[in-house]
Amino acid sequence: MIKLKFQILMFAMFGYFVMGNFNQLSAQIYCQGPGCSSLPINSDDMNRIYTALRTNYLNEVLDDMSTANAYALVNTIPGGVVNLNEFTIGIGISVAQTEVRKIDVFVPDYGTLEDVPSVGVGLIPSLFIGMNLGYVFSSKPTLSKLPWYSIHRFDLYLSYLKSSIENKDYDIGRKNESWIMHGRTTGVELRYHLAEGDKDISYLFGFSGVSLGVGYHQANYDLKYKLMDYKVVLNAAYNTDLTWKADNEVNYNNKMDAYTLDIRTGIQLLYFFRFSIGAGNAWLKGSSKFQFQRFGPVTVSSDYLTLLGYNAPTSYLGILLEGSGSPKQKSIAYLTLGLELNIPVFKIFIDVKGTKDIYSGSVGVRMSL
Repeated sequence: MIKLKFQILMFAMFGYFVMGNFNQLSAQIYCQGPGCSSLPINSDDMNRIYTALRTNYLNEVLDDMSTANAYALVNTIPGGVVNLNEFTIGIGISVAQTEVRKIDVFVPDYGTLEDVPSVGVGLIPSLFIGMNLGYVFSSKPTLSKLPWYSIHRFDLYLSYLKSSIENKDYDIGRKNESWIMHGRTTGVELRYHLAEGDKDISYLFGFSGVSLGVGYHQANYDLKYKLMDYKVVLNAAYNTDLTWKADNEVNYNNKMDAYTLDIRTGIQLLYFFRFSIGAGNAWLKGSSKFQFQRFGPVTVSSDYLTLLGYNAPTSYLGILLEGSGSPKQKSIAYLTLGLELNIPVFKIFIDVKGTKDIYSGSVGVRMSL
């Protein structure tokens, strides 16, 4: 039965990786029909496997995933410009990843899985506008040195993107699967010029100034996924095969919030290159809700049953898996680096934020008006 136990364990892990990222997990596994008693699998064993994996491994992975999704929000506003003296509009995409860790997972009666990786990944697209409030709502400053209360010392960034993507609209994925995702990201960031940069940037070198910013960012996503007529074959002992055919259905909701405070400075070299460096802190919160279900017929076949001319009755096996979670780290201090290519009209930017355990990067393009 060692081979059978290994197959069951692998199937349980496969189900988890397909299904998502959560801090708390509850599973219900059930069988209906006259053939349930002949199956070499019982719900107590399967639930025991899930409990062991959740306690020793799944919680770690789910914490990493939730943290990465929230941290990706921190990088949705471009940072290479430091002080903005114009109106701008642009698009970008932010990606975050936690440090890859190796975990030893002990499952009672099955053994230890050594060096199993745990990593979290998050991805957030964004559409934003930015403006110097003095540039937009007032005339150019007449004073050589701006007073601390001048409206020209304030930059405002606003981001918003609402999307709805369905695989059949773009011919994405396999023919037997369907999914639809609704998403919305919003954000606001207000920056204050602690020090103004050089007014006339030379072609060799220029100081970009110093700015202090506070921000709030939110992402909300809903995903519905269905994989139809998906067949799973488990190879049991004594050349016995279990064939389980059913639909995989997933419902997922993710809502994350990030509050940020950072300081930033930079220089401009050879006119075309704007470099920035800074540090800040992000306060993260949010929640995820998830449901996976699968129900369908399972049949037993073996050389022994065929030799006897016996057909095992069909039974129906089902799984209902539900979970919820939140970011592992509620507060993260980070360093930030930015690069912007100062091409006339269009600017290409790359920003990186990170700590020793997690980092995020964003890339995008903005138009200066």
